[in-house]
Amino acid sequence: MKKLLSLVLIAGIGFGANAQDKKFQVGLVLGPTFNWTKIQTTKIERNGIGNGFTIGVGGNYMFNDNIGLASGIQFDLESFKINYGSATNLALPDVYYAYTDTDIQRYDEKDGKVKDFTDTTAFNLYERKYRAKYVTIPLFLKFQTNMIGQFKYYGKFGMRTSILAGARADDTGYDAFYNSTDGSFTQTSLSPRVQENMKPVSLKKDLALIRTGIGIYGGAEWNFTGSTFLYGELGFNYGITPSISQTSATLVEKTETGTAGVYDYKSLDIKNNPQHIIEFKIGLLF
Repeated sequence: MKKLLSLVLIAGIGFGANAQDKKFQVGLVLGPTFNWTKIQTTKIERNGIGNGFTIGVGGNYMFNDNIGLASGIQFDLESFKINYGSATNLALPDVYYAYTDTDIQRYDEKDGKVKDFTDTTAFNLYERKYRAKYVTIPLFLKFQTNMIGQFKYYGKFGMRTSILAGARADDTGYDAFYNSTDGSFTQTSLSPRVQENMKPVSLKKDLALIRTGIGIYGGAEWNFTGSTFLYGELGFNYGITPSISQTSATLVEKTETGTAGVYDYKSLDIKNNPQHIIEFKIGLLF
């Protein structure tokens, strides 16, 4: 991390030194984020407010003194919780998965079985804490005032797009049995427990690979020395694309048919549940 910060600062100073007209500025940015999933299905529940941290490089290219583009590249660490089962909300379905150690196995809905899996280890999922890593590329139009004393003030509007770089999950639920002959799942324990650092073996990590939101930000820049600015900004990003995979590659929904004791199994489908993000950032521009 120290090497990363050093390289970013050196690059920022270098770019700033070459941009004598100050149309182009670049520097380090970091800060906390807060997220919540907008639930648009009866099959899952949001569990509280998630949080995260972002660090990266941010910069501006100004067309004139007041209008320009703001962009950069950020590395985001985020976490949030989703309820897949509940002892009080009976509308939530029974959700299962098969696993080996920390690997969650892929479910093939066409065959009605877990793909290439003959073991019996399974889990009845109730609560999941997602821990995700994203590479984020913001692209905003920036509107700023002229200098007012040592400060200038600005607003930004545009898109915040994140690409999933990795994901792990801490799962709370109950031990279960998987029958590889008929593809059925059965809960075997009445005592909940936690499974940490679980990860799907499929390409789909139960999180959307690309997540996009529309953002609006406001902030101020302080010219505290020479051509160097310290800034702080607060923004809201309205999610428009799914944050969680709409159809899971690993989670299995168990529903009872019209015949008592007879069940259907299918991949969990939760439709589109976007994520909204509040982001506070501080940074330097050179």
